[in-house]
Amino acid sequence: MGLALLALAALLPCAGANDMVDALAAPLRVAPAAGEEALVRRHAIEPLDPSLDDEARATLRAERAELMKTNMYHGTTTVAFRFDGGTMCCVDSRASLGNFVGSYSTEKAIPVSRTTLGTMAGSAGDCTYWLRLLSATSKLAELETGFPPSARRNAEYLAGLLSRQDKNLDLSVGTMMFDDATLTYADNSGACLAGHLFAVGSGSPYAYSVLDAGYRADLNVDEAADLAEKAVRTAAARDAYSGGIVNVYFADKATGKWRRLRRLDDLP
Repeated sequence: MGLALLALAALLPCAGANDMVDALAAPLRVAPAAGEEALVRRHAIEPLDPSLDDEARATLRAERAELMKTNMYHGTTTVAFRFDGGTMCCVDSRASLGNFVGSYSTEKAIPVSRTTLGTMAGSAGDCTYWLRLLSATSKLAELETGFPPSARRNAEYLAGLLSRQDKNLDLSVGTMMFDDATLTYADNSGACLAGHLFAVGSGSPYAYSVLDAGYRADLNVDEAADLAEKAVRTAAARDAYSGGIVNVYFADKATGKWRRLRRLDDLP
């Protein structure tokens, strides 16, 4: 990551951090190979050709609408809550492609900085790209100021970036950004919501039932880890799109940093 940032800085010697981010966040345009034009068009990677007549444009729009209806479903379960000792988080690891399990061991907690961690819900590719981009901007900010931005500041910045993207990109990003003192939810609509407890993903209704019954602000670390793990396990047992590996993370108020507490390979 450090070498990549230095290389980018060399390419843009007169650009500020915001200019560098805008350059990275610009939608990518990939020229299709011969014979791929129809595939590219059907998947809405490129805008509609303005030279097409009204009937052809209407046909392509209808194809895209039908493609959206038959898009493969995906899901997850991620939970996080604040308590007296810091912030506890638990995530599963299943990546679904409709009725198929695309991956059993997806890492759904992505480091943003040494103090901030972000979870992923939605499209794994979209979440990974934008959270890694956020990690790069956080590092740039840390180099300028001497300390990393807070989780809430990172979440606000990410929500702002996502809200400015072309809606036709059909981004699917939902993340909980947390450190030892703050917990904030952000998504591709530009929403940014601070709170003390969140569950995100297709298994969240099941996870909320466990969290609502067992949450207390005065939980100790072991009790908080047990509650977060139980919430994800309950969701995984009832939600077909959740499962895989249990990962429990803790942002400790005593140290100001996050660490992984548990990694258990026994979900259904």
